Amino acid sequence: MDQWGARLSLLFKVSDAVSATLRLSKSEQNPQNYAIMAGDIAPTGIGGTGYFRTNTGAADGIPLADDQVAQNCTPKRRQRNDAASLTIDWSLTPALALTSITSWDQGSLFNPEGTDGAPIDIVKMVGIGKTRQVTQDIRIKSATDGRFDFIAGAYYQHEAMPDSTENRIFNFLDFDGDGLVNFQDCAASSFFAGAFGFGYPAGVAINPSCRYYNSFDQIRNSWAIYSDGSFQASQTIKLRAGVRYNHDSGAQKNALNQLRGPDGVPIANLGFFGNQPEGYFGPALLIPGTPGYESAVTATRRQDVQTSAVTGHVGIDYTPTEKSLVYLGYSRGYRSAAFNAQFLFTPEDFTQVRPETLDSYEMGFKTAWLANRLQFNGAVFYCQYKNQQLIDVRPTGQQPLINLDKSRIVGAELDLIAKPAASLTLHAGLGLLNTKVQRGAVAGGLVDIAGHQLPDAPRTSGTLAVDSDAFHALGGQVIVDLDGTYAAKQYFELLNEDRIAQPAYAVAAARIAFHGADDRYEVGVWGRNLTDKFYLVSAVDLQAFGFDYRHRGQPRMLGVDATFHF
Repeated sequence: MDQWGARLSLLFKVSDAVSATLRLSKSEQNPQNYAIMAGDIAPTGIGGTGYFRTNTGAADGIPLADDQVAQNCTPKRRQRNDAASLTIDWSLTPALALTSITSWDQGSLFNPEGTDGAPIDIVKMVGIGKTRQVTQDIRIKSATDGRFDFIAGAYYQHEAMPDSTENRIFNFLDFDGDGLVNFQDCAASSFFAGAFGFGYPAGVAINPSCRYYNSFDQIRNSWAIYSDGSFQASQTIKLRAGVRYNHDSGAQKNALNQLRGPDGVPIANLGFFGNQPEGYFGPALLIPGTPGYESAVTATRRQDVQTSAVTGHVGIDYTPTEKSLVYLGYSRGYRSAAFNAQFLFTPEDFTQVRPETLDSYEMGFKTAWLANRLQFNGAVFYCQYKNQQLIDVRPTGQQPLINLDKSRIVGAELDLIAKPAASLTLHAGLGLLNTKVQRGAVAGGLVDIAGHQLPDAPRTSGTLAVDSDAFHALGGQVIVDLDGTYAAKQYFELLNEDRIAQPAYAVAAARIAFHGADDRYEVGVWGRNLTDKFYLVSAVDLQAFGFDYRHRGQPRMLGVDATFHF
């Protein structure tokens, strides 16, 4: 992990009624990329190369430990972010205030990944992305303590995002045996290798000794008008409501999709398969230097989308006492139509998905007891998705963006905070989830997944924490924080494959700090995942390449921190 950041805020009082706040920030991350811990390796090794996760690479070697990886793709990942925002607050009258928020953001990402977790060029991926975004929000808000409060406003956003991805498949192979590793090897494996079971004549979309490249410019414009208000109907009942009209338009233009050799030379345009002989699946071979080569290999496509929706919420708050609240609410959420960024292998990958909608119902309570020494909160909720947008990652490496026709989440949360002594605080939380795909299919609609669980949704999760500042030394306080988290079994993909699911696990953390008596400084030592538990945060079935792609969670980490106020 290697990152730094800086923030600056400037407040300017224009008058008693007008103030302006300028916020600037800049950050950069430049660490080694995440290690891929290949799992469930095929009998012939990753990619059939005979490589295994051992100290020698052979099947009979000593298995690498959970904190070891052999990798030959080691460029650092780079992520940079810059942001600026200007907030203007203007008290128009004693009862009305106007707020304007203007923001500008830009970022870039260079992500070179050793997808195979191996020291051989079996499957590597390089992603490059940039984004620039400008937003403007302006709203009027009531500034009274009366029975009726409201906000009304308008919002605009413009975003431009150039992006490119290159998947490199077996780029060490001299497929045609001429002693060179170049575009001729990709041509041989893709267009003339039917007898080997490879190639477009055999109906195979992903072939060795090739690179699959795409790039595009995505432009999005969104605007909305909205209002939100509350009405104190009585001393114990408050009514809440809000409505928003959203309009979104976007374009995915200059979309280029090329088949390249391991030397980076393009030999086909994968966006245009064109007229082919009967039974033939694939693009036309384009030889560098031939007439029309440049225009054919660089031809691009474009797709556009335009959607709108009305969203909002209604709710009621009931406060039977000063220390209790019961609430009930309904809200409608919306995510605009989206483009598939992973159009890498066939023209059919260049798609878009329909807008996603979410109807959410929630009922809960918040209570305080024993002079606020005990707080007990809880909620139950039901979420109904229509056209939920998810990525369908397939064993071949294809990653189309799809809609699930219908899915739902039912859940509950409980939270307890107790303060048995002034210097001791106890926290406990419990989460319950039940998710289900009600209607949907993956693998191009061939595999029905109705009844499956949604990804990253453990049925049970929990937290426990103890915070104490009871100890005094050297004129200051010693603060002790202990906490643990638990998550039940969870799936990472829609097929619910047990092999790559994460079983139930728990991790513990602690921090001990010294807090100065004058509140000017604090120095602490901490540890995370103290038992060094191995657990996964992501897993994908890539058995078409003879392994499972896995990201592990953070191992045991120890550190120190210091804070000084001046």
